[in-house]
Amino acid sequence: MTETTNSKKSARLPDTPSQTVRQRWLDLLDWSYTTKRVTGLEIEPGVHAVVTPAACRKELDKELLEAEVRVALGRVPGMARGVRFALERVGEFDLTQPEDYSGWMGAAGKDIAAGETQVSISIDLAYLEAALLARLWDHGVIVEFGSPLAFFRRGALTDYANIYEAAVAMAAEGRSLADTADQLAPQILGRLQLYANVYHQLSSIYMQATWQIDHDNFVIKVPGSRLSLALQYWQLRDDQGSEQGVVNDWRIRIERLLQQATSAVDNGFPRSFAA
Repeated sequence: MTETTNSKKSARLPDTPSQTVRQRWLDLLDWSYTTKRVTGLEIEPGVHAVVTPAACRKELDKELLEAEVRVALGRVPGMARGVRFALERVGEFDLTQPEDYSGWMGAAGKDIAAGETQVSISIDLAYLEAALLARLWDHGVIVEFGSPLAFFRRGALTDYANIYEAAVAMAAEGRSLADTADQLAPQILGRLQLYANVYHQLSSIYMQATWQIDHDNFVIKVPGSRLSLALQYWQLRDDQGSEQGVVNDWRIRIERLLQQATSAVDNGFPRSFAA
């Protein structure tokens, strides 16, 4: 995947539905297969694709084919935060997708999966970022977009998402920028709320310790001693459906810390503080 930047290019808020996006993809593939030529099309504002059909790759000599691809790619407009990748190589990203192009694109999708038809996709991440920002702003989330990770902060808590992978999954599944933002925003808000809930739960149970949030860690300190424990709260997102297992493990570690404090000599920490 390559990234290009054009600071003069501004993004408007995406509003194209996924149904329209998929139809544009199918129209492009049909056109390309009918003409047997390299063809390009704007799938939606901020998303452009260039298709090199299998028949074209077989019939044209290498130099002429490469020239046609260069011309087609040259028609893609400049992008503020552009990335380009080959659809036939999305398997390298190791993404879990409910539905990928080899199904909804029909016969052409199977040709792409086999590497016979090639598809170059250019996406301006600024459009996706603008759509995400619009959905998160009213929830008090501060967004810091980077490459490839974007960070989302609310209060002292932070979550992250791989925007590159989100863009690749979007293309493979035939989703629009707007629907992708609609999918990502609740996930981000849900994780931030999960972190907050767990912090409140544990700090309420173990009130004898002092608690604070430091970047992506819950930090627990034992008053009157040098004992402390850092819990990386992003572990909660790595165990989808198993958050309670992570919390239970943390409770064991916290109680072990408090027990260690009560066993220390002359630390001034009452034994009754042990959970």
